[in-house]
Amino acid sequence: PVTIPIEFNAADLSSFEGIVIDVRTVAEFGAGHLPGSINIGLGGQFASWAGTVVPIGTPVVIFAVSKNQVDEAVMRLARIGIETVEGYLLHETMKISLKEIPQVPVASVAEIVMGVEGIQLVDVRRPAEYANGHAAGAVNLPLDRLSRDLTGLDKSKPTYVICQSGYRSSLASGILERAGFESVQNVTGGTQAWIAGELPVET
Repeated sequence: PVTIPIEFNAADLSSFEGIVIDVRTVAEFGAGHLPGSINIGLGGQFASWAGTVVPIGTPVVIFAVSKNQVDEAVMRLARIGIETVEGYLLHETMKISLKEIPQVPVASVAEIVMGVEGIQLVDVRRPAEYANGHAAGAVNLPLDRLSRDLTGLDKSKPTYVICQSGYRSSLASGILERAGFESVQNVTGGTQAWIAGELPVET
């Protein structure tokens, strides 16, 4: 049987050794999330990405807006064999200071990439998607490899993360922050918005 998670508090969280999955929207996560948490929104391919980045057996805490979201996340995780959700936290009851990940529109990122030396633009889509056309200057490090392989990235450089629409890049931003990157930004709207804005593209 799936364990029923208990409501955590700040003390529980400070001694917790596992992964906090924030199941809220990209915008909500960007505006304020628990340091070290990763964003896998219920509105996207929640189960498949959770299965990709959370090793089976890892203790999990869910961070959500409502108890309904917690119950949905627990059920969807159980279906893919992740039955180790120990607790949950609801945003409105949080007394812990939250961390922001700036959500930066594509036009601003394009200006920064072209005008500033020493920043990293990381495209976390699949190699085939990247090859079809990507933001000029972006390097490809697919999301399914990111948690294991940060080859070629510099943790001290400002890092902008882009995907197709912004869902995967939000998850990737949390992974990079957790890995100790000092400055991480999520590119809102993703490559879709970049191309629609007629910004420089490479293939």
